[in-house]
Amino acid sequence: MTTLLIKRCISVISLHTLKTDCLGCVLSSASFKLKVPPNYDHVQYPEKRRPRIINKVPWLDPSNRPPKHTKMLDMMRGPELVHHRLQYGDYGVQVIKGGRLTHELVERIRMILVRQMDERNMFAVWRFNSLWQSVTRKGKGVRMGGGKGSINHYCMPVRAERLILEVGGECEAPEVLPMLREIVRILPFQARVISHESVQYRKEKEAWEEENNINPFTFKHCADNNILGCQKHLNRYDFKWYNKYQ
Repeated sequence: MTTLLIKRCISVISLHTLKTDCLGCVLSSASFKLKVPPNYDHVQYPEKRRPRIINKVPWLDPSNRPPKHTKMLDMMRGPELVHHRLQYGDYGVQVIKGGRLTHELVERIRMILVRQMDERNMFAVWRFNSLWQSVTRKGKGVRMGGGKGSINHYCMPVRAERLILEVGGECEAPEVLPMLREIVRILPFQARVISHESVQYRKEKEAWEEENNINPFTFKHCADNNILGCQKHLNRYDFKWYNKYQ
């Protein structure tokens, strides 16, 4: 029994060098391996910690007719150059491939945050203001022609590396990750959960892979040198981003 207790104590306590006191007695110094608590001095809480409700229809001037937009596929192509960095919190949901956010999807995300987020020490903010792009649709069985159909709903086009929302506060990764992973699961396009550490790690990994790559036949090399006549199958975006973004 005594041996078992000693083994359990050794597994928790780390013994260091032996010391002697003024009487010549040998003393063993021990210390617990405790984790240093994180510092939350940088946290600034907004006025409302819950994510605000996004209107289904954007505010429009009643004297003007609502515009009917085209598909605008260029708004979902390529990387996001503005809203791609964390500004308010320590965690966020980032888009990997472009897509569209609808009101139904935004409400599902908001309900997950409202039900699972602890407002006493956490907050969440959107990284977009409203759903502005109109999507038109004709009824079932309607013949082609007759002009553009009526507006069915509004959406928000997003590009790759665009941040949808941020979560911050006095919280750690185990509290936030399950909630954000649930949000990523319901999105109709590819997305990921990011933090300041994961963004820095991804940059360092990409730089290391590019520096230590021993294969000369990269996408950039093949496209620029027309290997096997591949240029006839490529478009201008392949020469702009070299297959990094769709």
